[in-house]
Amino acid sequence: MNPAITAARKTPMSPMAKKADGTKVNPKAVVVPIMKEIEAGKLMIVGTGFYVTRYGLFLTAQHVLNELVMNEPKELGVGYILHPVSDNNFTHHIRRIRSISFLQIADLALGQAENFVGKYPNNPLLNLRPHLTTEVPYIGSSLITYAYPANKILDFTHNEKTPEVCSDYFEGKFLEHAQSGPFMPYPHFRTSIKIKGGASGGPVFSGGRVIGVNCRGWDFGKSDKGENLSSIVPVVKALQMLLPKLLLPEKSWEYSQILDSKENDKLITFKDLAVFGHVEFDPPIVYP
Repeated sequence: MNPAITAARKTPMSPMAKKADGTKVNPKAVVVPIMKEIEAGKLMIVGTGFYVTRYGLFLTAQHVLNELVMNEPKELGVGYILHPVSDNNFTHHIRRIRSISFLQIADLALGQAENFVGKYPNNPLLNLRPHLTTEVPYIGSSLITYAYPANKILDFTHNEKTPEVCSDYFEGKFLEHAQSGPFMPYPHFRTSIKIKGGASGGPVFSGGRVIGVNCRGWDFGKSDKGENLSSIVPVVKALQMLLPKLLLPEKSWEYSQILDSKENDKLITFKDLAVFGHVEFDPPIVYP
């Protein structure tokens, strides 16, 4: 399915979004809106996620993917992400979310979108992936996130109207590495980035590398000089996660590695993917 969607961005392209060779990248190629089907032909953006492998595995906040889980029984409801077909602002694939996995000790989750379009399973979709890092920024360093907050319902039931998806950059400073706090009884980073509804799950960049995932935001308004406070989960926490059921193109090098690992009856973790090279960490992740 290739819907016509107008993708709006409020601010110019940030120099944060670059490939390893220094060329600029449209962040929509990596950072995607997570959508929930509320009724036939209508989708609601519930948060943001970002690809971590070439084959549609994405990282986000656990409370975002909780929006897609049906209460009784606890099954995955109908959810999607948008995948741009090219660098234009109109044509996208809607990729169905097929599996999810939660990290129980922090607000992190992995999901995987189907990696082919409709009836073309032998023509897999491949996507860009950012560099992640386990390093902690110094206090006062600049941070930036790209996300999809404050969007209206995407209504595809009227052919004469083109749904619009809005995204933007949000900047702030690194404040501290806290051990615990309100609603977050585990180590996390505190920043001055203003996090709005729908931005949860988005990547937070420091020096072009992802250090964490947007989780919670507080706006103290005029009573506290208009300062913002947000909490993000360090991306290093994801290394502990067990993977959802992976959908891999059978002719890919990634498929061969996962198949070999499964033959040894080993549970695959996110750290395994990093060691294999599916996920790019800087500095690289290695087994002890």
